Amino acid sequence: MAKHKFLDWGNRSIIRKIFTPMIIVMVIQAILFSFVILWGGTIEQLNNNALDILNERVINRKNYLENEMIQRWSNVDESVKSINSTVESVLKEKNASVQDIATNPALPEAIISSNTRNLIYLLRKNFVTGAFIVLTGNDTNYELEPGQSVQKTSLYIRDSDPGNDVVDNSDLSLERAPVDVTKATNVTMATGWAPLLNFSGDDPDASAFYYKPLKAAAENPDLAYSDLAYWSRPFKLNSDESDVITYSVPLRTDNGTIYGVLGVEVSTDYLQKILPNTELDSNKNASYLLAVDANQDGSFQNVVTTGTAYKRLAGNADHTTFEDDPYYKNIYGIKKNERITEDALGAVQYLNLYNSNTPFSGDKWALVGVTTNKNLFAFSDMVMRMVMIALVISFAIGLIGILLAGIHFTKPITTLVQQVKKSNPRMPVNLDKTNITEIDELAGAIETLSQDVASSASKLSRIIAIAGIPIAAFEINKVTEEVYCTDSFFKMLNLSHVKETADGLNKENFESIMLGLKILNQDFDPQTNVTVIEIMDQNKQSKWIEIKLVEDDVNILGVIRDVTIETLERLKIEHERDYDILTNLLNRRAFYAALNERFGTPERLKTAAVLMLDLDNLKYINDTYGHDFGDEYIRSTANILKQFASPNAIFARISGDEFYALIYGYDSKDQIRPIISEIRQRLLNTAFPLLNDPDLKIRASGGVAWYPDDSCSYEALLKYADFAMYQIKNSVKGEFCEFDSKSYSENAYLLENKEELNKFIDGNLVDYHFQPIVDIRDGQIIGYEALMRSRLSTLKTPMEILALAKSQSKLHQIEWLTWFNSLKALKENQEAFGGARMFINSISNQLLSSDEMEELEQLYQPILGQVVVELTEEERTNESFTRKKQRYIRNWGAGLALDDFGTGYNSDANLLFMTPDYVKIDMSIVQNIDEDINRQKLLQNLVTYFKERKIKIIAEGVETVNELHALIRFGVDYVQGFYLGRPDIQPQKLTDEQVAEILRLNAEVRNEV
Repeated sequence: MAKHKFLDWGNRSIIRKIFTPMIIVMVIQAILFSFVILWGGTIEQLNNNALDILNERVINRKNYLENEMIQRWSNVDESVKSINSTVESVLKEKNASVQDIATNPALPEAIISSNTRNLIYLLRKNFVTGAFIVLTGNDTNYELEPGQSVQKTSLYIRDSDPGNDVVDNSDLSLERAPVDVTKATNVTMATGWAPLLNFSGDDPDASAFYYKPLKAAAENPDLAYSDLAYWSRPFKLNSDESDVITYSVPLRTDNGTIYGVLGVEVSTDYLQKILPNTELDSNKNASYLLAVDANQDGSFQNVVTTGTAYKRLAGNADHTTFEDDPYYKNIYGIKKNERITEDALGAVQYLNLYNSNTPFSGDKWALVGVTTNKNLFAFSDMVMRMVMIALVISFAIGLIGILLAGIHFTKPITTLVQQVKKSNPRMPVNLDKTNITEIDELAGAIETLSQDVASSASKLSRIIAIAGIPIAAFEINKVTEEVYCTDSFFKMLNLSHVKETADGLNKENFESIMLGLKILNQDFDPQTNVTVIEIMDQNKQSKWIEIKLVEDDVNILGVIRDVTIETLERLKIEHERDYDILTNLLNRRAFYAALNERFGTPERLKTAAVLMLDLDNLKYINDTYGHDFGDEYIRSTANILKQFASPNAIFARISGDEFYALIYGYDSKDQIRPIISEIRQRLLNTAFPLLNDPDLKIRASGGVAWYPDDSCSYEALLKYADFAMYQIKNSVKGEFCEFDSKSYSENAYLLENKEELNKFIDGNLVDYHFQPIVDIRDGQIIGYEALMRSRLSTLKTPMEILALAKSQSKLHQIEWLTWFNSLKALKENQEAFGGARMFINSISNQLLSSDEMEELEQLYQPILGQVVVELTEEERTNESFTRKKQRYIRNWGAGLALDDFGTGYNSDANLLFMTPDYVKIDMSIVQNIDEDINRQKLLQNLVTYFKERKIKIIAEGVETVNELHALIRFGVDYVQGFYLGRPDIQPQKLTDEQVAEILRLNAEVRNEV
């Protein structure tokens, strides 16, 4: 058998008390040190230095590359002039013109042959890997369709090793040249040689170097050829070769006739040589990326990369996309994708290759230094690791030092403790000096106290005995294992057969005796450290004993007290607190506590049902026969429910006519439904005879919610059961209904917001916002519609408010709020209204009483003529109320409007019956009126009908300029909608721009006619 809680004991060392604050101080010091080093800016500065170094190196290499591309590779001025002069000489010699190039096959070859030296000179001078001339042949088609291909006469020479010139040109190769030209030169033909240069529409990048400068020259004849130059994207001249980029310019005669393209080529292999990635990182963990951003969106097309770092990062990606915001200065983070999964940065430096406002100035070439965050910040990461290692080591050394110091400090105290433990409690205590002032003073106090305790103990026992207090005590010495008990201790525990006294017990004997104690119940309060046990007295009656323990390093002191009288009184109070006096069922508080306890262990619930019952005839019985009969009706119902009480079913009376039940612990709903059905049947079969109705049966409406299908929360299940009961009670009384989630989602607010509607009405928690109604001809505001806005977040829309009010028969209160609050707002905003009318939404089947109307006229008589009463479509029209409203309207000089014509109850019959001044066309007709032929025909017929009867037409829900245009065209008088103004608590005017827009649209309609 386990020990009782009051028998447990333990100890704590003083070294722990010393050790803990010193550890806290060390931790605080470590945190401060870490904060200064790691978060004080040192690491950030190291990272910034790494970023600055990367940025500077990219800037230096960018400046070099930019100089090469602009000052050397693209320096074709001399060659352009020389080629133009040569072409002019050839044409003059052949007595031909540029137009003859397309028709005279010999002429292109002559031009190509004459310019061979010029092209070789350009190749040598510019230190490029290739140069070319392509003749257009009067080609004016500057774009190829997919599948289309053309061939052009051209001269294309390459130098695989720029800078190493050979006198006999043996280091050069002909890629493209006519056959006769190849024979006339001493330049070797390349393995991929072809007589003509082929362009295909399926590979636009390979033909862009030719077509783009030609197209730019044709579209911009006044620009210099240098402003028409184009740097191409990488492409392959031959499929088995490396990519190249080109710089090409159009060739034009003096009169501006375009006859060809001149350009140079730089291979990507050559670019890789002049972009050494080792200068970015000696370990080759960084790469240069030459790329082009054509759309200025941070997405670059890759031109060339160096080293393997970029390929490790992105594979063979042809595009690189950077974050919108810079990570640091000109350094941007690279966006991750399926290929790029590691954090990486790019130092982006743009090359100024084009003049501004030139055809290709939108192509932003950039040199980017790319590396991963891990590589770039490797040094700062190492510093952080070293700092953390140093912290751990210093912390370990500090711990050891504190431990040794604590042991040294506590040794005298430990010695003193051992002396106290070994001392005889019956004899005066004499302790050795520790030569520590505070501890020696404590030892002296202990010596004095030990002398006083013995005499005080005997005095206390006598006082307790004289007072007759049912109290006893025991003490266990954990060192000597001796046990001392007061004389009444065992008697109070109904262990009077025990003969041992305080002088004859040890710990082992005491525990053996206490383990033999027959405890019926045990309750422990950890906050007060008090245990209450229930035992049997000599008369086989329950007896309650309160036990409290006080423990230190040496002793366990226990005090026991007979609390039987207090416990019985408490149990009686608890029963009265937890049970309904009338029915002896659980009350609301106790039922909720039972739910909370059972739902805390869901495995006990399995499948469960929460049942809510509402007595159907209680109000009738109370009103007819008196409350005594009503109470008996409630008791009879409770007696039936008690018949079903079991370990798996609890019942409670929650309020006057409402009962709750929880039926749980079953494997399926089918096991519970027969129980619920039996409850219903038992109620229906139980007679409650009355004087005038001897056959009256007990009848109740019930709602059922299921655990766990409907919810795992008992709060929600109670609410759902209440909702199900509410549904069935408002349809077929005396039946039971199971919760339906779909119905709840549609109608829950009718149940949940009952009190909210009362709060809304009683607190007058409503504002009115005003939406302008505009004359469609001149843009003038003729009125504002007052729209209800609730100040309660739980009541969101007027539709919800009206539905709630209808369900609770409070539409009249809503009508009162509408009239008095809207007129109050009109009175307060007279200046803002400026004579405009206010349209009030009146409920068609509601009418203020004569007294209310009299009060309304007394308060607001001067402004009632500004009112236009809109009869809403939510409720069916009450003809009597409508005629009375019309009389009031005539007396006031106000107006009448039929709201939302085309929906709800506002049909043609109502139109004939009311003869309104205004008809408001519903937004369902107005929306998309500019596109929908059916809506247009319907509106056209309505306008014709209303115009003949001199009824003004207001179109609601105008949200676009096209809808407004169509409404003007069809002759609508006024418009209202978000396009012209949203509802506002202050009446708003139209802007000058809106008025101008209306006038412009009217002018367009007149011109259409």
